[in-house]
Amino acid sequence: MKGAKEFHIYRDGVRYTQFTQTLLKPENKAEFSISNIDQNHAGIYHCCYQTHDGWSDYSDTLELVVTGEHSKPSLSAQPSPVVTSGGNVTLQCDSWQRHDRFVLIKEGPQKLSWTLDSQYNFSDRQYQALFFVGLVTSNQRWTFRCYSFDRNRPLVWSEPSDPLELLVSGLSKKPTLLTHQSHILDLSKSLTLQCCSNINYDRFALYKMGGNDFTQHYGQWTQDGLSFANFTLGSVSNSTGGQYRCYGGHNLSSEWSASSDPLDILITGNFPVTPVLSVKLNSTVHPGYYVTLLCWSRNPVDTFILYKEGKVHQPQRQKAMFQDSQYQAEFTLSTVTSAVSGSYRCYGSQNSSLYLLSYASAPVELIISGPTEASSLPTSKSLPPSQPMPTPGLENCLMALVGVSVAFLLSPFILIFLLLLQRQQGKFRKKAKKETEFHVPAGAAELVTRDRGPQERLLRKILHVELQEADGYCHLQAIVLHLPRRTVCVHPQNGSLARWFERHGKSLQGTLSNLNLELQMKMYSSPQQQN
Repeated sequence: MKGAKEFHIYRDGVRYTQFTQTLLKPENKAEFSISNIDQNHAGIYHCCYQTHDGWSDYSDTLELVVTGEHSKPSLSAQPSPVVTSGGNVTLQCDSWQRHDRFVLIKEGPQKLSWTLDSQYNFSDRQYQALFFVGLVTSNQRWTFRCYSFDRNRPLVWSEPSDPLELLVSGLSKKPTLLTHQSHILDLSKSLTLQCCSNINYDRFALYKMGGNDFTQHYGQWTQDGLSFANFTLGSVSNSTGGQYRCYGGHNLSSEWSASSDPLDILITGNFPVTPVLSVKLNSTVHPGYYVTLLCWSRNPVDTFILYKEGKVHQPQRQKAMFQDSQYQAEFTLSTVTSAVSGSYRCYGSQNSSLYLLSYASAPVELIISGPTEASSLPTSKSLPPSQPMPTPGLENCLMALVGVSVAFLLSPFILIFLLLLQRQQGKFRKKAKKETEFHVPAGAAELVTRDRGPQERLLRKILHVELQEADGYCHLQAIVLHLPRRTVCVHPQNGSLARWFERHGKSLQGTLSNLNLELQMKMYSSPQQQN
């Protein structure tokens, strides 16, 4: 090239003169520029130069691709843009316009490209191509775009798709995903999710299952050494409902952490059904018995969801059964203690929209009195397992991260305490049995169990007494006391009521006409005699 006097550019074998040529020093280079490029400039170029000895051979070819001729296609990852290190993924490029081919470009220093013929998808009514990308590792970032073009103009492409970045998850410690609000939200409510860890992650990513991409935020740090990021999702809409996970990462690495436990967000008010929630007791009532909550609706419902307001655990989910001309599901709360106290609501959902719920039922308030024993929440079908949700705030994130360590250190003391408590309760169990009391919404029957009698002032207001021998208004066999403004259901073997009737029964003559002789004997027998 030394001593070159002139340079020529050729496009597709023909000398091209629409360039502006500038000779550079030293005089062995030339620069050719185009001021306004369009699709006519697309082609295969090469150059040559002239010296005293004549013209040189042609250079290697250079393909000049012009983009922007067609509207951009869409690019998505199947099944998810989250890929485990060493795994593989399928990238799908779609376009509503008819084009013969698609090309996939991996951006970055290690640039790669794939080209495939398009296929027509009759279900989506789109043209598409599926690119298999294998052995995705964490030693580089994986960012892709795709284009569409026609076979007869292979160097005139569409606009580029939006970039798609793969999240390569590794084995570093998973963060914790929290919600500052409830798991179940009304439309238009505000929602913020927080991803936090005691690992000093520089950045965090939030991913909604089934989505095409994920959201990234830089990490912040607290004085306690926690790193975190808040993801404000704004006003809640139907599209907000779903399952979320988060990841942590370092700036100097393209690898992300292991996934957090999933967090489910459910949206209410999506179809015009308001289920009914009531308390249903087993026939045998004694301390530590099972409590069943019945959720039902006359309208078709596929699944019922029970949620304790303010509860850290995910809502419980039960498949609906059609029985007695209604759709219903039972949720059993076992080993009842004060830990079960709280306000409960239930919702309905359809199989077609797992995270979109009906309106809420009226609340049922459970107030438990008596000795506190170890309790467990009911085992039932639920949404995919999720991390229990502590109360909002970074302090609770720290509690969640160190809780296992604290429990391990305290376990010997807890064991000694439980043994002493069990011994102490054994001394006083025969002296008194404190009862489990249920307060239910206005208009429903109040429940009085076997070992606790109704209050004297309540009994003085009785207008009428009847026996309910099977499931009915009280959902159990009971003595029904009708008062001026409410109804009370009493266990047939309640000793306090039996003694009260012995003293005041004459004033209620005629109100017990439907009590059969066997149940009258049960009612007037003391609990000690029957046990």
